Amino acid sequence: MERVKVAEAAEHLSELVHRVCQDSVTVELEDDNTVVARIVPVTTKSSLTIGELNGFLQSLPDLGDDAEGFKLDVCGIRQCFPEESDPWD
Repeated sequence: MERVKVAEAAEHLSELVHRVCQDSVTVELEDDNTVVARIVPVTTKSSLTIGELNGFLQSLPDLGDDAEGFKLDVCGIRQCFPEESDPWD
């Protein structure tokens, strides 16, 4: 997260907004060394509800001949990460 003085932000607002949108950065605006505002990227929320998730997943096309390769790829990627501990233990 970066900080920009309010006066500087006003001079370069267009570029600042472009960076926030394109690079998904958050910028804090400061005045007299005090953060007075934040410019943050907008997160897009899915219109899909939990109740619709199963139907959506079933509507996806089959992987066909690629299914086995996909499975092997996922298993290989999972081996690169440490096993997660159970926070309830």
